[in-house]
Amino acid sequence: MNWIRHKSRSVFFKIFLSFLAIIVLFGLFYTVIFQLFKTSLQKEIIDTSQQAVHDTAERFNNQFSRLQVLMFDIYNQSELIGFNNQLRHQAGNEVNYLKARDVMLQMRSDIYNPLFFLEDTLIYLREFDFVLSKSGSGDASYMFNRSYASPRYPYSFWSSYEGHQESFKLLPAATYQINNDLSEKTLMPFVYKQPDSPYEVIALIDIDKAAQSFFGESDDRALAILNDEGQVLYMLGSMNQDQLPTFEAGQKAVLKEGTYYFAEAGSDGLTYVSAVPYSHVSSQLSRLTGGLLLIFCLSLGVALAASFFLSRRLHKPVKQILTTVLNRANSSSMPESGSITEYDLIQNRIQELFREKEEIRERMNKHKSVLTSYSYISQLKSINTDISEWEDFLSDDGSFIVVLYHIRFRMNPVYELPLQTDQAVRHMLEHIHLITAERYPGSHTFQIEKNEIVSIFKREEAARLEELLQEIKDMLNEEKELFLVTIAVSSQVSHSSEFNQAYHQVKGLTAQAHLLEESQVVTKQRVLPNTVNLSPSQEKGLLDALQSGSDSRSLQIIDQALGAMQRKEGGISQFRFFADSVASKILSYMETAQIDKTSVQSLKQWSARLAECHCLTDYQGVFRQLVEASCALIRKKKDTGEEPLIAMFMNIIHNQYADDLSLDYLSAKLNLSSAYLSVYIKEKTGLNFSDHLLGIRMNKAKELLACTDLTVNEISQRVGYLNITSFNRTFKKAVGMTPGAYRRQHVVQTHASGS
Repeated sequence: MNWIRHKSRSVFFKIFLSFLAIIVLFGLFYTVIFQLFKTSLQKEIIDTSQQAVHDTAERFNNQFSRLQVLMFDIYNQSELIGFNNQLRHQAGNEVNYLKARDVMLQMRSDIYNPLFFLEDTLIYLREFDFVLSKSGSGDASYMFNRSYASPRYPYSFWSSYEGHQESFKLLPAATYQINNDLSEKTLMPFVYKQPDSPYEVIALIDIDKAAQSFFGESDDRALAILNDEGQVLYMLGSMNQDQLPTFEAGQKAVLKEGTYYFAEAGSDGLTYVSAVPYSHVSSQLSRLTGGLLLIFCLSLGVALAASFFLSRRLHKPVKQILTTVLNRANSSSMPESGSITEYDLIQNRIQELFREKEEIRERMNKHKSVLTSYSYISQLKSINTDISEWEDFLSDDGSFIVVLYHIRFRMNPVYELPLQTDQAVRHMLEHIHLITAERYPGSHTFQIEKNEIVSIFKREEAARLEELLQEIKDMLNEEKELFLVTIAVSSQVSHSSEFNQAYHQVKGLTAQAHLLEESQVVTKQRVLPNTVNLSPSQEKGLLDALQSGSDSRSLQIIDQALGAMQRKEGGISQFRFFADSVASKILSYMETAQIDKTSVQSLKQWSARLAECHCLTDYQGVFRQLVEASCALIRKKKDTGEEPLIAMFMNIIHNQYADDLSLDYLSAKLNLSSAYLSVYIKEKTGLNFSDHLLGIRMNKAKELLACTDLTVNEISQRVGYLNITSFNRTFKKAVGMTPGAYRRQHVVQTHASGS
């Protein structure tokens, strides 16, 4: 017990106990945080699954809406109406079957559009028992029993199908044997039929492909689509109708027999149910728990080992010093220097005291008297910053430390640099040189760059260097309204050949300094935050704000990002990189918006001022000037009737009309959604995207036909049509004649005007 009581009072025991208390505290904190995180993560997984079925419902709703528009257009085609009337009122040999061909050609262009997920569209002329499809026409019995054969929907089903009051009707999906390509697919019939109509349109939706596109492919998730009567229209994955739970009013998630069911009622009257096994949720939590537990155990083991090692390391020199003092050992028996500076200083001081004690004792024994007088001798220290002096200093083999003073002059409220910065640096050099030379005569201070001052201290002078640098920092802070100084201290350098390495070390430390509105001392490297740019949502918000000319919203986004970097304690170099990146995005948008070059050049001058910013206030001020000027130019362009977004859109399609342009490509390039861009173009120009692209391509094609000797095939490829048949059909529909006829007509008109 006495041994334990004695050890408990030792330095080792108290330090080790302190380490253990910190470890236990952090362990408890980690456990609480982990429990909170685990609970929130489980909720997040469930919310994500709920959001997934919500997004799936929206996508299917949009898809069925597009199909309704398509089927309505097919149903009301003038060629189809005319062909039906001919069948009803004319004899068989007088019927113009080319109208049926035109109907099928138009259907093919829509059916082969991958956005519709259609296998085929059938037009069933019930009165004549006749069907039109993408591959041709034929007898209804053959079409429904051979071409598209399904046990659930045979010819007898369609011949007796009466439909319902509504015009559009989704029927349950079924397996179809497709005779054309000898394959088997799951298709969902979508029927459009008006009351007392002589024909109906049947769209066969490739529902598996659509579901995989909208819902995604997963081995452990399932999807069911139900109509308003609760009938299952389609199921994806391992789930049957008997497993579906009953959802109460307003209830969207149910846990039944180890499976989460999520329901979402679409605006189209359908209900979408997603099934996610609870094992899917628990497996993610288990993996997370196991990984974090392993990390915690490893961290705990490392912390305990480090605590024991550090405690022993701190205790050992203390024990040696006490042993030396208690045994009254002489200087020859002092322990060797260790790796802890403070303990080495204590040992050296004790050694000096022992040596002084011996000298005094010898002197007293020799003279047998006490000292009767003493005096202090002082001498002036000469201060000279000539490089030749510190060349002699560096030629010495002794180790030294390099201190760099990096000076950054602040801008005044009108964002102009103060005058006579060179004179200010020289004045600062004289003050620092005076202070360091007075305190440490062996030190050297000189100016190495336009805004950099360097001091070199020998190792024996560096013991109280922290106190000196704090004094210099306080002196510099008195002028912090004019300039900010980062004082970087290198590690100990053992030879003059390593001066360049030490200089680059302190240069790197100045780049890692905090963005503060005061001078600071940096002695070691630190871990900088990873993110030094706008997030995708912030970048999109900034683009939207610039498009609308809102300088307040733009500045709010930039200020939020700057504030976040400040909270993360980003380095000076990171702030500079971030500022240049944001300014580049603003200038890029202004150029894309076709702002005149003179105005953009003036904005670039403001962007260049970011290099002169040295604190958060400076950055905010310059960005305020840049953003306000940019938004003013955007608003001015809008006031003159020019829409920057429309200008960008027209510029792209005029320069890239020969490429495979699409609305999705444009929306990604302009950082907008496809639906919003389509509506915006239609609202501002009166035409939709496809009309604009078609007009530009046809005008360019007419120009090439009239003014060049290129073949029709070459012209087709130059205006963006890889298929010459498609080009001929589109040109004839737009111009009223074939490309060849247009060229011949232009040649005839040219000769007629020339004669």
